[in-house]
Amino acid sequence: MADDDVAHRLRGAIDGDVLFTIRDEFTQQAPLATATVDDIVSPSVLMVKLSDGLQDDSTGRFDIQWTTEGDYKFHYTEADLDFRWGHHPHGDDYNVQGDAHFHPPPDASNHPNDVEHSCFTVHHPKLVARGVLKNWHAAYHDGLDELNRPEYTG
Repeated sequence: MADDDVAHRLRGAIDGDVLFTIRDEFTQQAPLATATVDDIVSPSVLMVKLSDGLQDDSTGRFDIQWTTEGDYKFHYTEADLDFRWGHHPHGDDYNVQGDAHFHPPPDASNHPNDVEHSCFTVHHPKLVARGVLKNWHAAYHDGLDELNRPEYTG
């Protein structure tokens, strides 16, 4: 495994209890969402399916991971659209300070010139889940430029 791969990985084991907390937050805040884990006993990812997407005639899905070390990924995908928020080491590859970063649409690029600072400055599971949903709703109503806006994080 290359050092670059290690620098971009989540630290720690997946925290199943946190995934269930995030699942509950998503289903409370977005009642039309369907949230499931891949394995009820030892989950590694929470999948949240949305009946409507950000593009016409599409549906969307968040794949969410959160570790015991507080690292996370909220990856959104639909037909020709991907973006994600992450909080984990990224080495010196990105032009962002700290571990929190955003990979913008349309393809959630890892190119150093594309990765942005994350709008999330507090990294508590419920608050990040709410912020992700608020950003998604803002983008749904007003366009993709509304993603990763700090005014939607709290």
